[in-house]
Amino acid sequence: MNTNVWSEPGGRLLKEATLQEARVLHLMHQPPASLEDWQRRREIIHRRLLAAAGTFPPPPPLDVQEHGTIPMDGYRIIKLTYQSRPGLRVTANLFIPDGPGPFPAVLNVHGHYTQGKIAASVAARGHALALEGFVVLSVDAIGAGERGTVHGKFEHHGVAGVPLLSIGETLLGAQVYDNMRAIDLLQSLDCVDGSRIGVTGASGGGNQTLWISALDPRVKASVPVVAIGTFEGYVTRGNCWCETLPGGLRITEEWALLGLIAPNPLLILTANREQLDAFVPAEMLRSYAGARKVYELHGAAQKIAYQIIDLPHGYFPEMVRHMLGWFKHWLQNSGPALPRDIPPYRELPERDLLCFPGKTRPPEVKSLAEYVSLRAHEVKKDFLKQPRLDPARKRRELAVLLRLPPGPECLRVSDPVPGESGGRRFLKFTVESEPGILIPCATLLPEGSPASVVIAAHPEGKDAALRHPAAQQALRDGKALCLADLRTFGETRWAHVDDQIDLFTARAVIWLGRTMLGDWVKDLLAVRAAVVQLAGPKTVELLAFGATVHPNSKNPAALSRGAMFALGDTTLAALAAAAIDRRFAGVTVENLLSTHVPEAAPSAFRYGIFVPGMLKWGDVSLLAALARCPVRVNSLVSLSGRALTSAESAAWLAEVRRLGVRMKTPASVLLRKG
Repeated sequence: MNTNVWSEPGGRLLKEATLQEARVLHLMHQPPASLEDWQRRREIIHRRLLAAAGTFPPPPPLDVQEHGTIPMDGYRIIKLTYQSRPGLRVTANLFIPDGPGPFPAVLNVHGHYTQGKIAASVAARGHALALEGFVVLSVDAIGAGERGTVHGKFEHHGVAGVPLLSIGETLLGAQVYDNMRAIDLLQSLDCVDGSRIGVTGASGGGNQTLWISALDPRVKASVPVVAIGTFEGYVTRGNCWCETLPGGLRITEEWALLGLIAPNPLLILTANREQLDAFVPAEMLRSYAGARKVYELHGAAQKIAYQIIDLPHGYFPEMVRHMLGWFKHWLQNSGPALPRDIPPYRELPERDLLCFPGKTRPPEVKSLAEYVSLRAHEVKKDFLKQPRLDPARKRRELAVLLRLPPGPECLRVSDPVPGESGGRRFLKFTVESEPGILIPCATLLPEGSPASVVIAAHPEGKDAALRHPAAQQALRDGKALCLADLRTFGETRWAHVDDQIDLFTARAVIWLGRTMLGDWVKDLLAVRAAVVQLAGPKTVELLAFGATVHPNSKNPAALSRGAMFALGDTTLAALAAAAIDRRFAGVTVENLLSTHVPEAAPSAFRYGIFVPGMLKWGDVSLLAALARCPVRVNSLVSLSGRALTSAESAAWLAEVRRLGVRMKTPASVLLRKG
């Protein structure tokens, strides 16, 4: 049977609806007309941005440890580590000019280089600035350089970092906090004038430059490179999780983030041949225009500038020349803020700049995956210590956590189109769950009137759901089977090969202050309402799948271009829907994610399953325990995609039952053996 409902692809509708929501939010944020108005608004924006970025714990002692010194002509390089959070150390290179000082300083942050601070173009800025009389601290961002390996292999910090959302943190916030601690370190040095600190970096490093400059007033001059766009422009475009803030577009726009830097000097460098749509000159100029108005209100219009340089994405020597002139003018009071020649220097092999060349990394220099795993276990442990849980309260909290969209369950249902295939009758129809959000459904009907309807959702679409033995069994049992493509699945998936891991869609909804999991729950509730509307009062069950997308069986050409494939999931949405709505008669899940607590390995799941603060609320076990109907779990997997052993599955079920006891609502969960 052909399960397609639409005669043409419909994935573009979801993208258009998302873009429209972003446009509306963008226009809600307009620059101020007076300095008084801005001063009032900036405090609110600053507070809300910090809260959205995650947790910023009280800083522990820096405990700076040196790991070798490299003498250079006119300066020296100290390889060191410092403590950012308790038990978490940052690897860094400190460039110190010869002479008495104190010198102005520059925090030098890198972009998406696996080598981190030692990459040639990153180290080049340290050499050039040191020769021009600046102390420079080049740091490894968490998930990169000497902080970016798992079992000897470099991790992709976007993949490894997105589970931070589950513990109420963000990769963006983790970088901001580490960089705040870097400024602590610079201000602790006798050779540094702590009142004259600048920051620069390109791409992901430019993003770090933007955020640390906006959120930490100790930064006195900034040069973000190929990293400035608009929050609206980030929606539906595939930049990184380190450049993503939950609900950011509901808080403000990027012009205001730039405005938080005022009246400190800010030079924006943009590439005319930019390859990334989010950072093209047109997007940068939109934010620059709003930020300039804030600078003008401060009487500091001369302290904000931009240059569009005819180069591609990167931090090229021409950008370095502009950066040197800007910092020498504003931090050294030396000459005009115009490009300077780069002094000649001796380039070092990357290996020479490693803190631990050829050595085992100390346990305190954790990778991002190791850090996330440690923190997630701590947060989960704190949750499990609670002696009693109020189920009604946890359900209310769940709806808030998922940002479950308000409004009617189902806006409208199309006229059903009946048909017959292979001797079986079917109905095809479309459900509008939110304005502009369409869910295609194909319902297979048994002979006679079915006693119940099973809504089946599969991340690979309706065909995959229909082929599954669990769906075929429902048909043999005389039940109607309603195959539904929730948004981003099947016919609703965006036509973009790289979105196989929901990179574009998941980041878009996070920027908009939504969650994909909450959107999927909304879709399931809308389909349930549509089924009842079309078929009359029926017992409605849910069947959901967490499926593996095998790259070899999908699109080898796309794979060769670097496309990523991962586990998909509708099972969490089914459990959440059954926890929130008592009108489901049963839930069956295949390949259920057992926990949001990661092992010390990157997640294998699509980004859409991650919900900010999920582990602070509870976990998958609590979802199962809160279900208002019987739950059948046919198989369980870890966040890394590993099938759970029988012992691990039994331990998970025991946790579900303990939670049920604490809520005084014994869970009705059956785990298939074998």
